[in-house]
Amino acid sequence: MRGTLKQRWSLDEIFHGGSESSEFKHFLMKLEEDISKETATTIESKELKSISGFERWIEQMDRIQELSTRLLEATHFVGCLESENVEDEKAIILSEKVRGISTQFEIVINDFEQTLVHIPDDIWEQLLQLEQIKPIAYPLHEKREKAKGKLPIVQEKLIQDLSINGYHAWVNLYNSVTGKTKIVLEERSKHLSFGQAYNILHSSINQHTRTNLVNALNDASEKVAETCAAALNNIAGFRLQVYKHRGLASDSILREPLRYNRMSQTTLDSMWEAINQSKPVITSYLERKAHLLGVEKMNWFDIYTPIGKVTKTYTYEEAAEIILTEFNSFSPKLADYTKRAFLEGWIDSENRDTKASRGFSARFPLTKQSRIFMNFQGTPNNLAILAHELGHSFHQGIISNDVPPFAQLYTMAVSETASTFAETIILNAMIKDISDEHEKLLLLEAKIQSALSYLIGVQGRFIFEKDFYEVRKKRVVGVDELNHLTAEAQKYAFNESLASYNDFSWIWNRHFYFTDKPFYNFPYTFGFLFSQGIYANALQEGSLFEKTYIHLLRDTGRMTAEQLAFHHLGFDLTKQEFWEKAIHVVLQDIKDFLALTEKLDLVCCNGRVGRE
Repeated sequence: MRGTLKQRWSLDEIFHGGSESSEFKHFLMKLEEDISKETATTIESKELKSISGFERWIEQMDRIQELSTRLLEATHFVGCLESENVEDEKAIILSEKVRGISTQFEIVINDFEQTLVHIPDDIWEQLLQLEQIKPIAYPLHEKREKAKGKLPIVQEKLIQDLSINGYHAWVNLYNSVTGKTKIVLEERSKHLSFGQAYNILHSSINQHTRTNLVNALNDASEKVAETCAAALNNIAGFRLQVYKHRGLASDSILREPLRYNRMSQTTLDSMWEAINQSKPVITSYLERKAHLLGVEKMNWFDIYTPIGKVTKTYTYEEAAEIILTEFNSFSPKLADYTKRAFLEGWIDSENRDTKASRGFSARFPLTKQSRIFMNFQGTPNNLAILAHELGHSFHQGIISNDVPPFAQLYTMAVSETASTFAETIILNAMIKDISDEHEKLLLLEAKIQSALSYLIGVQGRFIFEKDFYEVRKKRVVGVDELNHLTAEAQKYAFNESLASYNDFSWIWNRHFYFTDKPFYNFPYTFGFLFSQGIYANALQEGSLFEKTYIHLLRDTGRMTAEQLAFHHLGFDLTKQEFWEKAIHVVLQDIKDFLALTEKLDLVCCNGRVGRE
C-alpha cells in the first residue's frame, strides 16, 4: 500500500450520524418493538409433541436469531461511540438504552430455552435431523442441556431479581471501593490508581521505585482488605447457593465454567500437566533473569520488569506493510481481509485525549464489517496489538458469512485463537528481522513474559480460585486465609522459584469478582496454547494450512473444543501430546533467550542490564 493511511475509522457505513444518528434511533425503536412482541409470543406445549407441530417454533427461532443479530449490531455501535469519545454524553445515554433492550431480550432467550426442555427426546432427535436445523444442532442441544440444569422459569426469574441486590451489589461495592483507592507514591508526589501503579511496576527498571510502590500497594490493600473479602465471600456464597437450589451442590465448582467453554475436565487436566512438566525450563528463565537483575531470586514484582527499553519504532504505514507481508505468508485471505480493513477505514489507531485506553475489535454482523480500536504510538508492542485485533476481526469476518447466528457464538476459550495466532506471526517476524542483537533480546523477553503470564500467572489464579471455592463451601474465608491461599497457589505455579509472592492479588484481580461466570482464567491459557499449537501446525502444513484454518474458525461456534481440534487438526486435546507441542514454541523462545544472554555477556548495574 502506498501513501498515508487514515488512522480514524468511519462509523457512517454502520449508522450515519454518530450519537445523533436518526437512523440508529429508528433502528433501536423497531428493535425494541420487535423484542416486545416476541416476549408476548407463547408456544403451547402440545405444539411440541410432534414434528408436524414445530412450524411455529421454527419460525420463532428464526426471529430470535435475527433479533440477536440486530442487537449485536446496536451493542457494538454504541460501544464504538463511547470508545472514540469518552466525553460523548449522548453515546452514554444510547448505551444505557441498548443495555435495557438487551435485558428484555434475555427474557426472550430464557423463555425460548425453557421450551426446549418440554420437547420429548424422540421428537428432539428427529428435529435435529431437519435440514434447516442441522447447521445449529450443536448450539441448540447445548441450550437444551443448559435449560435442563435450571429451576422452573418462575424461580429462575426470582434468582435474577434477588441477584440485583444480593449478588451484583457486592460487585458494585467492590468496584466503588477499589476504584476510589489511591496508591500514594511519595517520590513522584502522585496519587495513583491501581492500574497506573501496576503499569509503573511493570515498566520501571528502578528497583527503589518498584520496592516503594509495592509497599504503597500493600498499605492500600490492607485498608480495603476486609471490605473486598466480604464482597468476594458473598459473591461466591450467592453462586454456591444457586448451585445448591439447582441440584448441583455435589458437582465440581468447575462444572459451569467447563460447560461454558465447551471443554472437558480431562482436557483441562492434560493442559495443566503439560505446563507442569515444562517448569524446569521455565525456572531456568526465571533464574537467568534474576541473575541479570542482580538478585539471587526475583520478587513477584520483578518478573515482568523489562531488562531494557526497545528503541525501534515504526510508522503506521510501515506497520501495515509488515502485517500484510507476514500475514500473506500464512494466509493470503487473511492478508486480503486486513488490507481491506486498512483501506476502508475500519481502524481507529489515532492518539486522542478523548479516546478510551483499551483495544478491541467490534463485529457488525448486519453490515458484515468490523471496527478495530487501539492507540498506535509506533512501538513493537503496538504493532503486536494491532495484529492481535486484526486477528479477532478476521475470525469475526469468517463467522459472519453464511454461519447462522446461534452458531456464531464461540466461547472464551477459543475467542483468543485467531488473535493470538496473528500476534504470534508478527512477534516472530519482528524478532527475526531486527538486526541489533540487544534489541532482539528485549523483544524476545517481552514475548516470553507474555507467554508466562498465560502459563504460570493464570495457573496461580486458577489454583487460588479453585481452593477458595472449596473452603467457601464450608465457611467464610477471612483476609489472612485469603492471603495464605494466594501465596500457596503462586508458590506452586512458579515452582517456588521466587523470593516473595503477591499475597493481596486476590483483591486487585477483578476477574475473581465477575458475576457472569467464575474462573475467568484458564480459558486464557487454553486460548493461548491452542493458538501456539495452530501456529506450529501452520509451519508444518505450509500452503495447505489456510483452508484448514478458515474451516476451523468457521466451526468455533458449533463444536466442543475437543471436536474442533480433532476434526480440523487431528489432535486429541485430552492427551498431553498437543499441549506439549504448543508449549514447545514457548520453551524454544526461552532457550533462545538463554543462549543470547550468554552470548551478549550481560550484567546488571544499578538495576539496568547491559553488556560487560
